[in-house]
Amino acid sequence: MPGTVSVVGVTAVTAALTLALAAVGGAAVHAQKLAGTADAAALAAADTVSGAVDGVPCEAAAAVAAAGGATLEECVLDGLVATVGVGTAYGGIPFDAHSRAGPPEMTARAVPGNPTRNACVWCAAKKGPQWQTARSSSSSSPRPR
Repeated sequence: MPGTVSVVGVTAVTAALTLALAAVGGAAVHAQKLAGTADAAALAAADTVSGAVDGVPCEAAAAVAAAGGATLEECVLDGLVATVGVGTAYGGIPFDAHSRAGPPEMTARAVPGNPTRNACVWCAAKKGPQWQTARSSSSSSPRPR
């Protein structure tokens, strides 16, 4: 009889821990899904404000947020940059996520002999340093002229 009580106790604790870990794992997955929804909504608003897509930027962001199962809580436009906040609940716990989208910021880097050359920030992360000039759109490294 004492062994039966121990087995029931261990089983109950194991079941409770399994349920708790499942709830925490579900919340983590939900938070990541919400972050992806915020990114997509920000991109939709930025595409609309840039003119790449017709429509009203914040309405496009709201439609994308609704498709992701969230509500648009914030939509701020600053030039071509869109910042959005979306929210939803999981198990009665409110979650929110914010995202910002827009064109890459160009950082001026002077190159010896050509102070007007600008570094291409977004392509540096993909293929190494890339340079943009009035004569060429890009190259893999600065070329002497």
